[in-house]
Amino acid sequence: MCVALAGCAAGQNAITPGPAPTIRSSTQIDPPLLAYLPTVDELVLIDRGDAELQVQCAARYGVTIDPRLLDMNALLDMYSQDRRYGIVNRDEVEQYGYGSPPSQYHSLERGEDPEQPFEVEVLSGTTEDGSPSQLQDKDGNTLPEGGCGLIGSKESSGGHKRSEWEIAYVLLGEAWDRLLADPGFQAAEADWATCMSKSGYDFQHRWDAANSLTGDDPERSKDMALLDLDCAEETNYIGRAMAIDVAIQNQLISDNEASLRAALDIQKEMLSIAKKALK
Repeated sequence: MCVALAGCAAGQNAITPGPAPTIRSSTQIDPPLLAYLPTVDELVLIDRGDAELQVQCAARYGVTIDPRLLDMNALLDMYSQDRRYGIVNRDEVEQYGYGSPPSQYHSLERGEDPEQPFEVEVLSGTTEDGSPSQLQDKDGNTLPEGGCGLIGSKESSGGHKRSEWEIAYVLLGEAWDRLLADPGFQAAEADWATCMSKSGYDFQHRWDAANSLTGDDPERSKDMALLDLDCAEETNYIGRAMAIDVAIQNQLISDNEASLRAALDIQKEMLSIAKKALK
């Protein structure tokens, strides 16, 4: 993917971060590249449309299935940037340590519901023994390789590759790599590490604190998380990291403007397809 992005070539360009803000809530963390990704509500709509197109595809091959149910927690875990620079919400840390508070979304997995006859086959395009499905539509056409799972996904995306409409997600990863290499961020890490060393810990990166925990000990997790957050606040680690990250992301946006605008157009097309499928 990197070879297709202008940001790869411009990765060594100097950046000038703005003033480091004081961050005390994850609601203040809003990376500019997120503006080029679908919102949670839009992702839900796209996924529902994808599931419905799979149902419609299965029906063409004489198989009745229920729409796939969305796992909201998995979606939020993938797209959330709330902890991009580590834990930040003190009230959550005081209750859960490094753990996350209970999600407002319920698990939407199908649970104990039995599968419909031929459901796995029509979605995957293969039988139980792994051989190609022989399911046919009304015209006698055999179900293609990949089954209705692949067909539905292609239809819901308008034939576009995921990397085309998720380019901002790829660039978020590139921005993170550049952040780690930035001297200003490394200075923030060093200040945080010095603060932690006063309590007897020898860490280099902020995530080392959580990774040092072993076993299931909620109280130790909470103590470490609070110390971690104390040092992050004392050194303004989060604000310094975000100021640099925002500058990096703004440069990547400038370098990849055409591709990012094209991604927004694809997302609009996908939302239109989803709405039409769900009518």
